[in-house]
Amino acid sequence: MAWYRMYLVDKFGKFRWPHDLNADSDSDALALVHAMQHACSDMAVTMELWQGARRIPGVSGKTPSVLRETWEEMLANRREALLRTEEAFSNSGTAVARSRRLRERIEDTKRAIENRDRLPSTEPAFSGSLPEIRP
Repeated sequence: MAWYRMYLVDKFGKFRWPHDLNADSDSDALALVHAMQHACSDMAVTMELWQGARRIPGVSGKTPSVLRETWEEMLANRREALLRTEEAFSNSGTAVARSRRLRERIEDTKRAIENRDRLPSTEPAFSGSLPEIRP
């Protein structure tokens, strides 16, 4: 896992709020940024992604449908990371924290986690005895 920092950038180009995240690769970190762009899409928000002194390109220029698809993919595969980041944005004290869509996405993510936790196990039940193995 590599360490990244996502920044909210104000209209003057100043970094206003950093959020640290761990990801396996640049593309995984970018996917989380794109998912958050969708989650906050009712607000004018600019984000940047950095790994140390290296700026990760590819944050901007995605269509709304691509951002939505990325959020849905994160919801399917990385729910906990998505929820942690959504809640961090919601508690950031920035204008993004007032995003109605962000609150809706947080509820969607929580429901997805609850529904996953309610699914019955697909593993067979252990009967309590194992066959004896003889040499």
